[in-house]
Amino acid sequence: MNLPQLGVVFNWRNEKNKSGLYSIHLRITINRDSRYYKISVPQKVSLAQWSGKEDAWVKNHDFSFEINNKIREKKNQVNELIKRSYNFNKSLSFDTIFRHLKKKGDTNSFYDYMKEFIASPPEKLEENTIKKYNTCLSHLQQFKKDLSFSDIDNTLVREFYRFMQTTLKLQGGSCKKYMEAFKRVIKCARKDNYLDPSQMEFLFDDVKIKVGQSKRTFLEIQEIKQWKSTTFSKGKEYLERDRDLFLFQIYTGYYYKDLPIFTKDQLFEDEEYGYFIIGARDKNNNQTIIPLFKFPYAAAIIRKYQSATDSNSIFNPAVFIEEPAYNRNLKEVAKIAGIKKNISNKVARHTNAQLWVRYGAERPILSKMMGHTKEETTKNYFSVNLPEIVEGTRRADFKKLGI
Repeated sequence: MNLPQLGVVFNWRNEKNKSGLYSIHLRITINRDSRYYKISVPQKVSLAQWSGKEDAWVKNHDFSFEINNKIREKKNQVNELIKRSYNFNKSLSFDTIFRHLKKKGDTNSFYDYMKEFIASPPEKLEENTIKKYNTCLSHLQQFKKDLSFSDIDNTLVREFYRFMQTTLKLQGGSCKKYMEAFKRVIKCARKDNYLDPSQMEFLFDDVKIKVGQSKRTFLEIQEIKQWKSTTFSKGKEYLERDRDLFLFQIYTGYYYKDLPIFTKDQLFEDEEYGYFIIGARDKNNNQTIIPLFKFPYAAAIIRKYQSATDSNSIFNPAVFIEEPAYNRNLKEVAKIAGIKKNISNKVARHTNAQLWVRYGAERPILSKMMGHTKEETTKNYFSVNLPEIVEGTRRADFKKLGI
């Protein structure tokens, strides 16, 4: 195992400038390859002020004390990481070291690490997912004021779960959601050499979270008819757009965020039946095939809001608003329509599934229409065909129902 070597260097590029003042860098060498990290100091340093001696690198400078302290802090920060990695028998890369040097706050604090994780996640997170991590952090801080990496063990995980159940009175689904966020951050910390591998062994094994069957909200046939026939008074005409897009979600089973990426090359017209969709949803990229011809009004919605440009998008991008605003508008439409249920854009997808189940669609066919299958997209593309969908949904006659 090759341990990184550290050095503190003055003007490592051997530059020359009029001021005669230069930066100080931490030199990190792994396998004879060196990289340099610029140490942020109050003022640059001249050659006359540089001694290069350990713990007294700078002398006769107005900020000698502050500069030497900053150098010592960064050097100790890396040495601490090297020691930890050595104890865990894990090699270090430049990327890991530089990310460690850029971290703010106490490097031993799990909470500081989690704040950095939320601010700069390893992958793009949706707004709701970021909210979940922030709420999890808040619950952890209520449970334990300070949390260092050395505190994390199986007992702490079990006690945190019990705290969410008893003190915070959270249901199983919420506990599971926050425990998954906690686990995700811990795994990242383990990858970044903040946790001993032995700490990870059986860490979550004793936590068995029971999640009750969630009750999904959906619209009944009469409510869909009410929604479709709703008209709006002067000043509320903009709600017509949201009324129609929600109907299109019911017809397709799409989430709202699937609509802007619905493209012309996904829409097909069969001579005998009419429109159907073949395309991948945004959430999981699973292939779907949707018999849009079962809902005659869907074609009218496409014509009403179609893109007038040469772009591949079905809908005009100007049609769409931010999802939170869309959800607020849907609640307003529901109120005007006399529907007392709590409506959000996800209710449309639940309604779509409920319609197909209630009116005779076969289970494997529904799975393909909803994009639930785990088969690879290309394989699924060849295995799904229109006659199969037509036959599997023959008993569902939504035109007759007037929706």
